[in-house]
Amino acid sequence: MLGFFNTTEVDEYADWIIAEVKRTLPAGFDPSLKNVGEKVDRLDKRIAQKTDSLVQTTKLNLYKKARLASRVREGMTAHGYPAPFIKTFSMDLIRRIQTASRK
Repeated sequence: MLGFFNTTEVDEYADWIIAEVKRTLPAGFDPSLKNVGEKVDRLDKRIAQKTDSLVQTTKLNLYKKARLASRVREGMTAHGYPAPFIKTFSMDLIRRIQTASRK
């Protein structure tokens, strides 16, 4: 029962996600730059690898998934990302986790 509320791995993953996004695409980035697509592709691959690793080692229940999405949204908001970007990113992240969990 105590494992249900243990969010250590989820918190570390959320912090990693926020740091990677901030490093790769700082808030206020210009989407018209020539190498943004390449950066996004590399970020997507790193997130996919880390997500696969997380779902293999951690059982993600509804509480942990909600905490993950909330922590990512709060972290990105604190760094100044626009609300539509945050909403799309967090929904995609949860969708990615659900897909990886089914494998």
